[in-house]
Amino acid sequence: MRNGFLLFIVGLVLSTVLLAQTAPSGTDQLSSILARMKDRDLHAHLTAFYDLLNYASSEAAHGTQPRGPSDALNSFLVRHPDKADQVKLGLIELLKEENHSFIETKTPPPDSHEEDDVGEYYAALVDTVSSLNDERAIPAVVGAMTTGGMAERGVLKYGDKALQPVMEQFKSPDALVRASALEMATAILEEKNVPEAHALVLNLLRVSLKDPGAVVRTQAVWEIDCLADRNEFVPVLQEIAKTDPLKLPGKAFDGGDGGQFYPVRADARRALRHIQNNQPCGP
Repeated sequence: MRNGFLLFIVGLVLSTVLLAQTAPSGTDQLSSILARMKDRDLHAHLTAFYDLLNYASSEAAHGTQPRGPSDALNSFLVRHPDKADQVKLGLIELLKEENHSFIETKTPPPDSHEEDDVGEYYAALVDTVSSLNDERAIPAVVGAMTTGGMAERGVLKYGDKALQPVMEQFKSPDALVRASALEMATAILEEKNVPEAHALVLNLLRVSLKDPGAVVRTQAVWEIDCLADRNEFVPVLQEIAKTDPLKLPGKAFDGGDGGQFYPVRADARRALRHIQNNQPCGP
C-alpha cells in the first residue's frame, strides 16, 4: 500500500513537470500568434488576429470591464510594456498588407471564409490599429481612410503629423483615395486655423475641381460649401453647374439638367443655393 502511494506521488510530480515543459507559456503563445499574423494565407493571419484579441481579453486584469476588443488590447499593452512594441508593430504591418489587398489592388486573397466575414475582419483590424496611440501607425491608418469611420478619426487624432502621409495619397490612381485625401487634408489644415494652411486648402480645392474623378470633384464641391469664404467660388460653381460631364441614370432632385441627372452639377447648384440663401452646408 505504501509503495503504491509513493508511485502515485512520483507519477503526479513527473506529470506536472512534463506538462510544464510541453504547455506553451503565455509568452510562447503570444509569439506563436504574432508569427501566424505574418503568414501569407488569409485564413491563417485572420485567425491569428482574432486569437490576439482573445488572448488580450482573457488576460485582462480581474475586475476590469473593457468596452470592446480594442480597449482590451490597449489595456493589455499598458500592463505589458515589454510586449507592446512587438504587438503594435505586428498589427501595423498586418494592416499595411491588408490595405494593399483591400484598398490598393481591391483583390483580397482567396479564402474559404464568407465575404462578409473577411470584410468584418478588415474593419476590426482597421479599428484596432486606429485605436493605437502610436505615430508609427499613421501610414497604415491613412492607407485605410477610405473606409471612413474609425480610420478617419484615427487620422485626425494625429493632426498635423498625419498631413504629409495624407498629401501623398493625392498621387493615388484611385479617385476614391484622392477624394478621401481631400477630405482629411482639408480637416487637418482648417484645424490649424492659420492663413497659410487655409491658402493651401483653397489651392487643393481648385485643383480637385478639375480632377478626372467625379468623386473627387464632388468632394471638392462639398468642402467648398462648408468654407467661411465660399463666396469666392461662386463663378466656378456656376460653371460646374452647367458643364460637369458626369451623367448617370435618373433625374436631378431639383429638376435641373432638363430631366437628366448630372450629379456633380446638382451638387454645385445646391452649394450655390446655400450661398445665395446664407444657409449652412449640408444635404
